[in-house]
Amino acid sequence: MSRFNVRLLLVVVATCLVAIHPHSVRAEDDSDLDWDPEKTHVFVVGLLQWQDSAMWPSFPACMKDRRDKQLVDFFHEAGVPRTQIKYLCDAEATKHGIEQEFVKLLDQTDKGDLLIFYFAGHGWRDTDTNLTYFANYDAGAKASSSWEVRGVFATIEKHFSGDRALLLADCCHSGGLYDLARKHRDSKIAYAVLTSSYAHNTSTGNWTFSDSLLAGLRGEPVVDLNGDEVIELDELARYTELELAFIEGQKSMFLAADRFPRAAVLADVDGEIEPRVGLRVEVKYEGKWYKAKVIDVDGDQVEVHYTNFDDSWDEWVGPDRVRPYAPAQYAEGDKVETCSDSDGQWYPGTVRKAWYGLHLIRYDGYDETSDEWLGPKSIRLRSE
Repeated sequence: MSRFNVRLLLVVVATCLVAIHPHSVRAEDDSDLDWDPEKTHVFVVGLLQWQDSAMWPSFPACMKDRRDKQLVDFFHEAGVPRTQIKYLCDAEATKHGIEQEFVKLLDQTDKGDLLIFYFAGHGWRDTDTNLTYFANYDAGAKASSSWEVRGVFATIEKHFSGDRALLLADCCHSGGLYDLARKHRDSKIAYAVLTSSYAHNTSTGNWTFSDSLLAGLRGEPVVDLNGDEVIELDELARYTELELAFIEGQKSMFLAADRFPRAAVLADVDGEIEPRVGLRVEVKYEGKWYKAKVIDVDGDQVEVHYTNFDDSWDEWVGPDRVRPYAPAQYAEGDKVETCSDSDGQWYPGTVRKAWYGLHLIRYDGYDETSDEWLGPKSIRLRSE
């Protein structure tokens, strides 16, 4: 099937490794956080354009307010020493440059240090080998010219002297990090992973995942799902999972090793919001229902922002035009057909899992290496 060929995809990859304090407790200084900026080392690679622009098209729409730069600025302002931050942007991020500078950064770490690793750019998966790659600035047609995701783990295992690492990725097939972390459960380094998509799935070229990450790190109240005025790791994961499913139709993946505290406090909540702000809803507009988020409230009136539309479409609506978001969903075990984005053909499969309008599909005649998470618009019940 052509849908399972090697796909070189337009993506935005964002991978962030955060090693939390050695114990799931608050820092003993004046901070309420479970991580210490003074012991944090940050490695950021941001790619929105490439040497081979025919193979790896640039992302001009993402240049404005690029989130890789915002992450660097956040950690600067949070108190991470500038000597412990390395930022490689676009043409600086060759494969050799990335690998060399990454080793340099890791070699200066010590026990208890935190590692922050972030990559933004193109990514792809070889369906013959099931290996995932990040496209450095000088990546070409051969797999060997790209940065293999296994190499991220190999370098960390060999050169990182800290205790924990949190990997976050915003890209097509970003779940490859999740799969590899499961294989490193017995490592001396406790890994946790949060990704924008399943290992076999594509991802959009939007900043949705990185925006969710920044919202959590900045302590935005909308991420505080349990209302305890702090943002914990598992809250960030849940918020991100909901955002990706709602806005992008993607299945975010989260894993944390037993020794990695899911309740680690990443940020204190900054301010308060009306409880309805941030709700995911559907709004009726000219007879059709559109996905939107509540951004302000005035009595029974709410101001909404339509997903995948710019701010000029924001409007105030009454209760007669708003309903909770309740996506259509098939049941586990249902025999279905799915539509391929690449060729428009329908393929038979079975629903293995279902959540929030997304479905994990096992295709007839294929094993789990071809499973995909798909939304209701790409699925229909079999006619047989």
